[in-house]
Amino acid sequence: MQKSAFQGRKLAEAFEAWKRMIEGDSLICMGYAASMSSAGMWPLVTWLVERGYVDVLASTSANITEDLLDMMDGTRVYRVDPEHVDDVALAEKGYYRFYDHIVSSKKYDQMETVVTGRFFDELAETWRKPTIPTVRLLFELGLWLNAKGFEKSILATTARSQVPGVLLRAARRADR
Repeated sequence: MQKSAFQGRKLAEAFEAWKRMIEGDSLICMGYAASMSSAGMWPLVTWLVERGYVDVLASTSANITEDLLDMMDGTRVYRVDPEHVDDVALAEKGYYRFYDHIVSSKKYDQMETVVTGRFFDELAETWRKPTIPTVRLLFELGLWLNAKGFEKSILATTARSQVPGVLLRAARRADR
């Protein structure tokens, strides 16, 4: 593909760079941002982690929790045209939008409050130090998710694979 044009050539160049990283002595830090998990890309991340292709995962908090939506009963993600969508109307109908897809606000809130909220309640009962480093927090959440039936999740996979996770701060939009 390196002799083809445009994206085919770029894909071949990316593959060659990745191949050198895998075969060499590189520390592979995977950056994972935007609404990739809610868009269904999280199985690729877990596949890479399970096979040892990722040494560190740097992600936004949304991406390392929104994969849980796929594992919750009755959660569906719908595609929308981002250029022709009325966010107020979506909100009134009970949806949250992530660029070109939407999800039930009820299901999303359930994921945040019931699933991760229970984790924080349980962690507060067992963690005796005044602070917890982010890497350790994500590891503990991964172990907890694994034990609660979310073993396919990104954090459960990174915890089992001993791949540290770090959080990226979401960029602020210029118009805010």
